[in-house]
Amino acid sequence: MGIILPPESFDWRIKGLPATWRGDAEALAGAGLSVLNEDLMLPAAVLRRSALEHNSGWMKRFTERTGTQIAPHGKTTMSPELFAMQMADGAWGITAATPCHVRAYRAFGIDTIFMANQLVGRENIAYVAAELRDNPGLDFYCLVDSMRAIDLLEAGLSATPAGRRLQVLIELGIPGGRTGFRDNAEALAAAERIAASPHVCLRGIEAFEGIIQSLEVAERDAKVDALLQRIVRLGEHCHDAGLFSGEPILSAGGSALFDRVAETFGAARKERPFLVLLRSGCYLVHDSHFYRQLIDQMEARSPIAASLGDGLRPALEVWAYVHSRPEPTRVIAGLGKRDIGEDVARPMLLAWVRPGPGAAPLPVDDTHRVMRLDDQHAYIDVPADSPLQPGDMIALGISHPCTTFDKWKLLYIVDDALVVTGSVRTYF
Repeated sequence: MGIILPPESFDWRIKGLPATWRGDAEALAGAGLSVLNEDLMLPAAVLRRSALEHNSGWMKRFTERTGTQIAPHGKTTMSPELFAMQMADGAWGITAATPCHVRAYRAFGIDTIFMANQLVGRENIAYVAAELRDNPGLDFYCLVDSMRAIDLLEAGLSATPAGRRLQVLIELGIPGGRTGFRDNAEALAAAERIAASPHVCLRGIEAFEGIIQSLEVAERDAKVDALLQRIVRLGEHCHDAGLFSGEPILSAGGSALFDRVAETFGAARKERPFLVLLRSGCYLVHDSHFYRQLIDQMEARSPIAASLGDGLRPALEVWAYVHSRPEPTRVIAGLGKRDIGEDVARPMLLAWVRPGPGAAPLPVDDTHRVMRLDDQHAYIDVPADSPLQPGDMIALGISHPCTTFDKWKLLYIVDDALVVTGSVRTYF
């Protein structure tokens, strides 16, 4: 089934649109609106089409060369248009974090959903059970990391029968981390119980290795490798003991270290018929700082990543006006926490434009630094000889894309001349 795009007319409820605009996505794509011509009411978030297409193709080549599959984490964008791009380039399914994500994905027509979380709560379990019962084509997975979690699923599925067993993966975790079994013996006991259950069945072993990514490189890599090896050993044991139902899955989910996941699980796949599933969510949009550095590191250590040519490109920019220069070295721009995220680091200036005939973006060096965000204002330190003045437009990049997306109901897809050629909606 293809992605279903909810019909919607855009009007004053959408940030960035011209003041009198009213029309649908097709009309917006064909209107020829230009950021540089000041056709949009800034601030506005834009996605460069060339970067999106490049990044989607890059990941397709990576998975083909490593023999892996990808279920991109949809929480990054919650955009059916971007999901459609990922599915068209061969995504196995889409990863969710919450039952509400699952509900949105079902509205988009997505049939293969990996919920990288525990399914807990009466209404949550009942909803998934009803979807499984009423939709034979739905291929749904979730995680368990305790006997109590299995108790809850079995009780919920007894109250609301799904008509088939719910597919689960054992999640492993690390001390001080997030969810996941810390003890291998407990994880194996849970796997044996799941295999014998009339309500759930064991489909794989997984973890989120990204919880470790903030450590120093040597310590990070050692801990990631140890976690991945735990997954492999438990997966091999469960396979050899006949505990899995169907093709067994080995999966891990970060956007920074998926090369290590592909290498470790790929080696295990040579001996046993594992499906290796990556869940990176940020690769499609990428960023201008945090993931850019991590992917540079990946290309330095991974021959396969290095062989793919030009690496991932930042697609997301937020454009705004300079409102004030109250001091020689201080600029105030018209965007803030309501418009742009600061997940890992503050936004960074990428370019500036002085509106007028033939206006074209000019680069901004790192002496221009965003120092603080208020709700609607950015405080930017600049050198005394900076050309920026009120009325100029600036482009800002982000460090980690997730929370910038949830500030926008609609983001504008632009070509390399910053002319709007499409749009994507978000449903957070």
